[in-house]
Amino acid sequence: MSIFARSPHIISVAEILNTGSKIELFLWNGTGSAPASPQYTLSKLISATNNIKTEYNISPYIREYITFNTRQQPYNAWTASQTTQYVNVKVKRYKLVSGTYTLLDTTDYLGYNGFGYYEEGFNPTLNYDILHDEGTFNYLYDGLAPSVFASRRPGFIMVKTGTSYKARYRNLVTAVEFTQALTNNALIDVLKVYQNNFSSGNVLEILNTGDAVIWSATFIPNQNCKYDPVLCDFVNKYGCWQRTYFYAASNDTLTVDSQEYNLMQTNTNYNTIQGQRQVFNNNGKKSIKVNTDWVTEDYKELLRQIMLSEKIIINNYPAKLNSKSTELFKNINTKMINYSLEFEFAFDVINSVV
Repeated sequence: MSIFARSPHIISVAEILNTGSKIELFLWNGTGSAPASPQYTLSKLISATNNIKTEYNISPYIREYITFNTRQQPYNAWTASQTTQYVNVKVKRYKLVSGTYTLLDTTDYLGYNGFGYYEEGFNPTLNYDILHDEGTFNYLYDGLAPSVFASRRPGFIMVKTGTSYKARYRNLVTAVEFTQALTNNALIDVLKVYQNNFSSGNVLEILNTGDAVIWSATFIPNQNCKYDPVLCDFVNKYGCWQRTYFYAASNDTLTVDSQEYNLMQTNTNYNTIQGQRQVFNNNGKKSIKVNTDWVTEDYKELLRQIMLSEKIIINNYPAKLNSKSTELFKNINTKMINYSLEFEFAFDVINSVV
């Protein structure tokens, strides 16, 4: 089971005759076993004998164990996902009766730094832990080798596999298929595009134990870029890195901030070169305005996830989104759709790290 920790995830206890409850929360990264002792123990008493339900939001505790300080960029291998980007969660529920806690059950989860939309309701989850939307997506292909140029790698999707899961790729031009067996019961970074298909694109299908298709998406190369594409990596709604590009015109801006003070002249016969005011703490910030190029109506979901993301990298540097609102266009209203966004790089131009 999955937990998207940017939204509340509620654990409830409601047992007849109980006077309270507690939960034990075990959290750990990686593929090892659970710690011997819980990281958190939470307890509550019931509010009244006719209201015996107690509830705990465990999402804030899960988020403490997830970081995105690395960015994996596979291009020819199906690799284990970064263990810092998800967390194993074990929850033990107890009821309190006559001063004694009794274990009710133990449930295991995987926690991601993702979120659910309000419309999805209480404790949203996935039928299969595949951390990327289905649909049709573009990636950049301009002849530069992904083996050499990391910015030309189409990216990956994160998949929690069962037994005998497979990734099947079908070339969009030749229809030739390639199938890759995935490691059993693991979180795997699955390539969006098989390396033989970089110039053609492919359909990617995830097959379960019975070889049924449980997820699919189409990845199409963009080979006709008039402008220098802008690379965008962001953490999507599922809590996984996702890669996209802005293909149309972009503009760079430099904004400088400083403070100033009035100088005290050394004498009335002053030096005219010295001036009366002096600036200090002079530094700058860079920003970039990008355009998506013409896109279809369903692009608005990708845009929504970028705007709601807490971790964005633009052209390999950390950035934040300055654009706080945009109209989500419909084809019926606007025949040709282009979105403009402005990002500010999350560092000073002059190194001021101390």
